[in-house]
Amino acid sequence: MSRKTFGLLLQKYLRGECTPEEKTFVEHWYGLLETETGESGQALDMDELESRLWNQIQNKMETEESTDPGRVVSLRATRYRWIGIAATLLLIGGWFFADLVPLRSLTSSNHTNWIEQANTSAKPLIVRLEDGSTVQLAAQSSLRFPKHFSANERTVYLTGDAFFSIQKMPTRPFYVHTGEVVTKVLGTSFFVRTEADTRQVRVEVVTGRVAVYAQQEDKQPTTNGVVLSPNQAATFFAQEQHFVTGLVEAPKIIRSPEAKQKQVSFQFDDAPLATVLAQLEQAYGIDIEVENEQQNNCPLTADLTNQSLYTQLDIICAALKSTYEVQGTTILISGKGCID
Repeated sequence: MSRKTFGLLLQKYLRGECTPEEKTFVEHWYGLLETETGESGQALDMDELESRLWNQIQNKMETEESTDPGRVVSLRATRYRWIGIAATLLLIGGWFFADLVPLRSLTSSNHTNWIEQANTSAKPLIVRLEDGSTVQLAAQSSLRFPKHFSANERTVYLTGDAFFSIQKMPTRPFYVHTGEVVTKVLGTSFFVRTEADTRQVRVEVVTGRVAVYAQQEDKQPTTNGVVLSPNQAATFFAQEQHFVTGLVEAPKIIRSPEAKQKQVSFQFDDAPLATVLAQLEQAYGIDIEVENEQQNNCPLTADLTNQSLYTQLDIICAALKSTYEVQGTTILISGKGCID
């Protein structure tokens, strides 16, 4: 394999286009770089990472040659030395080096790099991942995750319930596999809850955006999926193979990092309903619509501060003699308006 061929392979890996065998090959050397030098490939740019990995491979070959200096190595043996190195490292077979015949299937030790954490207690268990993300694992739940995440993605497997707080890494999406459901995020916080009897999986978003989709038996994602924003939820019904979207049971105010310490005021004095609803929409990130346009002009005087969203809506509807209902991810307010 030439330096150029290896560089192209590494770029292919970072784009997520490698075959499983190619991915295994790159991840071995990536992990070995951290183990032997103590350096994390995450801290290196593309050119430096490629150089470090290539030098490591070359050093391995030179070490192998120096163990038997009197040996005569033919050109044919040199070309196939890569196969010997790969075999001693227990890489998965099927890898095609440039201009070489494919290897036969070898025994893989890749699974030994995975950790399974089970919570057998009655209290939540905090699991800290190597990228700085945390998982609050509910009782009687378990999480399987790699000791080292790959360079282009972060993948874990959940059984049960958990709350995820994921470090934002746009070039390394985070995947949570739960039964037939895959949750994909770049950096956010969300709940994943599973129902063992019905195989229902529910995802509830606290911050950021989350893509949730069903996965086929061949592990390829389907078009059956939804994108969720804060305070939105989706439940996957396994038997019907579809998602139903809605709102979380207790929507929270979406605060920017700068405004987290500030109290949000919902005090209104003869404010038109349209103004009140616009402020609620902005605070919770939830669409609120009126069935009758005349309702928008109805004045409201009330202090809704420190009340939950649904309590706020109860107060509004009581004052304006209206009703509301949740329709999917939208709240609809119905009433006759306030014009006599």
